[in-house]
Amino acid sequence: MKAFYITIFSVAILSACNQSGDKKKAVAVDTLNYVYKTYMLASSNVVDNDGKKDTSYYKAIYPSFDKKEINELVSKQFITNINPDTQYNSIEEEGKAFIANFDDFIKMDEYPRAWYSELNAKVIQNTKNYLALSIDLNNYTGGAHGNYSILYLNYNLSKNDTLSLNDIIPQAKYAQLTKVGEEIFRKQEGLTSNQSLSDSYFFEDNLFHLNTNFTLTSKGLLFLYNIYEIKPYAAGSTELLIPYQLIDSLMTDQGKLIQSQLK
Repeated sequence: MKAFYITIFSVAILSACNQSGDKKKAVAVDTLNYVYKTYMLASSNVVDNDGKKDTSYYKAIYPSFDKKEINELVSKQFITNINPDTQYNSIEEEGKAFIANFDDFIKMDEYPRAWYSELNAKVIQNTKNYLALSIDLNNYTGGAHGNYSILYLNYNLSKNDTLSLNDIIPQAKYAQLTKVGEEIFRKQEGLTSNQSLSDSYFFEDNLFHLNTNFTLTSKGLLFLYNIYEIKPYAAGSTELLIPYQLIDSLMTDQGKLIQSQLK
């Protein structure tokens, strides 16, 4: 972690929403206007990390939408999905709690190490009916290594509401979706059709299952398993892409409409 000396502070930095280079494509696709904001808070307590002075920090980069209903919905989901067991009402509140926890921790640890928590939320789809975000999370609060994960958030813009997997594939057809997904997973992992999953994976009862961490891409329905979810930490995360042509008959009309608008 890069060392730095600072006192407690918080900043909000606005940046243009379409900074990815291909501005023409972004303008053609995007329907919601937004800017990216940066919030950062650091502890005033400096610690010694292997001979280098360092301090703990919390940093969040996230989109802020000009449509009030969507902005409130997204802001609320940032907190409820990232820390479902907490009662924080905003990113700022979570950041203050993170730094406060560190400041309390160093009072009890003889050799404390600096902590960090980073959140980077990106708009990955923004069409007439569909908004999708990816949230990259990276944090360290002591121990042998930090943790990281990617969460997907999906929204139905025509209803100003969240979009669930059930909105794309009816629950009655989950078994068929899972079967298709398992065939792709086994081929991707180099497994035979009847090879046990018990040796290298953490699937409950050794039965393959799809999770709810998904997003819709131009190529298919993408699922992502984060570290420790189905494999050890060293194996990293696992992506599973199910092409639309394999599940077209399973998809709802809403799902097909969203797919038709993706680029």
